[in-house]
Amino acid sequence: MLVELERIVPLTEARARISEIVDSAVGDRFWVIAKAGKPKVAVIDIQYLDDLIRRAWFDDLSARTQGAFRRYLSSRGLDAERISEEEAESILQA
Repeated sequence: MLVELERIVPLTEARARISEIVDSAVGDRFWVIAKAGKPKVAVIDIQYLDDLIRRAWFDDLSARTQGAFRRYLSSRGLDAERISEEEAESILQA
């Protein structure tokens, strides 16, 4: 994840600019607040955060589903890398 350098601010500066920081944390443009020179927290648009969480949840669910399907195929003596999409769909429809 890339953060523009001007959007990383020390805590002491963030205190003075909190209203600006909150108002400008829109979409994927967030702020990082550093304490003792190290990134500590982020100020992020809540809708963007919700989207990130949902995407991560979906990606995890997708990976687990694919893993379960691969194990199922393997238990039936099939190689997931060798079956066609049509064969996979036929198996799923059965």
